[in-house]
Amino acid sequence: MPPGSTGHGSQHEVIETFTRIGVLLFENKTTLVNNDVEKKFINDLYETIASSCPTILLEKPSDSDYPDALTAVPRTRSGHIDNLALARAGRQLGLNAIVTGALITVAPDKRKKGILWLKDTHYFVQVRIATEVYDTETAAKLLDKSFVHEVEVDELDLESIKDGGKVNASIADKAFKTIADEMGEKICDAIVFQPWKGFITSIDADKIHLNFGGKIGLKTGDLFDVFDSNKIFEGLEGRRFFIPGTKTGEIKITAVHPDTAEAILVSGHDIQSGFCVQPKE
Repeated sequence: MPPGSTGHGSQHEVIETFTRIGVLLFENKTTLVNNDVEKKFINDLYETIASSCPTILLEKPSDSDYPDALTAVPRTRSGHIDNLALARAGRQLGLNAIVTGALITVAPDKRKKGILWLKDTHYFVQVRIATEVYDTETAAKLLDKSFVHEVEVDELDLESIKDGGKVNASIADKAFKTIADEMGEKICDAIVFQPWKGFITSIDADKIHLNFGGKIGLKTGDLFDVFDSNKIFEGLEGRRFFIPGTKTGEIKITAVHPDTAEAILVSGHDIQSGFCVQPKE
């Protein structure tokens, strides 16, 4: 049973849900002048996540239907990522988590290696890439980590980087692929065991609209518990987060589309747009 799957109460039917995450194009803070270096890294990262976590569905920048809401990271006046705005955007898109990050540095270095009089100079390029994974239910980080890989190069490559930020394509590809492999596995670990959740996007009379559908395995007749997840509290440095709330009701799926669905209220009260839903236990 895929992570996030659960049963239908006494019916013992299984709702097999696939987790959806959005991957933003990483910011390039390095001096690299290689074309599309960020896209190449995201493609490497996508391949690792796809192979490591087959129950995760990815929205990535190279997709033809990539959402406009993910093309720019919302930021506060101080320049920090606005985690609450990012989570809200993810909720509307039916995402369980959002991955963002930055290519931090591509730094040349040289040092002596060897024993006593046999030491000679070796040249290296150190690549550092950071990532953050945000949970759309709470707007909290599921992962915040920097990854570093060092590649030994010859002196000409080192001088080329110092002079103009140019890196031999094979060197960059090797470093990016190594980091993407490690990062992708960490992202999988951070997400795959999180309980699946969806969100109510709107309510029209007795019809409840949801931000997930057939792509994640939804079927008509599926039952979901509804939880209040709209309350907000403020943490350190003015950061704001959603507070997971108590159960307010139960809904039943009546219509399924690829990315959306409709439901009716089975029990409960005060169901609102933005509330979180999870498969009924």
